[in-house]
Amino acid sequence: MLFRRILYLLIFMPLLGWSDTVSGRMVDRETGEALPYVNIGVLGGERGTVSNEQGYFHFDLTDLIPESVVRFSYIGYENYDAEVAELSLADKSLGEIKLTPKTLEMQAVLVYPREFKEKIVGNPHPPNRMRAGFSKDSLGYEVGIRVKIRKRPTVLKTLTLHGVVTSYDTVFYRLNVYEMDDKIPSRNILNTPIYITLTDFEQLADITLDLTSYHIVVQDDFVITLEQVKDLGEGELTFSTGILNGKIFYRRTSQAVWRSAPFGLGMSVLIRYEK
Repeated sequence: MLFRRILYLLIFMPLLGWSDTVSGRMVDRETGEALPYVNIGVLGGERGTVSNEQGYFHFDLTDLIPESVVRFSYIGYENYDAEVAELSLADKSLGEIKLTPKTLEMQAVLVYPREFKEKIVGNPHPPNRMRAGFSKDSLGYEVGIRVKIRKRPTVLKTLTLHGVVTSYDTVFYRLNVYEMDDKIPSRNILNTPIYITLTDFEQLADITLDLTSYHIVVQDDFVITLEQVKDLGEGELTFSTGILNGKIFYRRTSQAVWRSAPFGLGMSVLIRYEK
């Protein structure tokens, strides 16, 4: 066993310290259609990227341990995992990476009685003294807030971004909603991707996004985030933020470890539930 381990390391030792970038295209296994904005990254690592609008990507394997696992993930599809050693055997091109659509379970239909309640949760009144959000971040970077609820099931009606400031003419991000597991974000509960485009708004404005058409239902505390999935060039998008009036979660790129900080990022959610 020891001999085989040493032999394995000798075979793949040249990978360490050698520049090795692979490319490919993400497609639907059943239809062959391109999959835009697929998350690609080392599980628990800090290296990742996102495929472009046509599904194409480049991924740098330089200095990665051969046993490291690279995950390809997309909302509504099964994950595809491959070790760095396997990917490095390709001749720079991985060709098409095919993801399999998930068999979606029918969600329970919520029939509300005449009496229901709506409530704003999150951080609806952050001060403008601090700013946080997106600035010189890598593809796959995402940031958001933990939202606590008491009633279940609960419908998400709107998301409001408070005190928005940006240097872009137009911004484009993906919305994600995660269950909590052991106090960190875990499974993304969305069945289809939700993309948000913002344009032509005043600086420091509060922007409300209607989520009703997506029928997002949560059963417990959740984390709602925005994710950078498109290269927008130099610039930033930030929100009003306060200290010690909430908790944010963020990760630096696709598949990276979640981190948290005691800040109240300027995001709030209008929820609806039975009285």
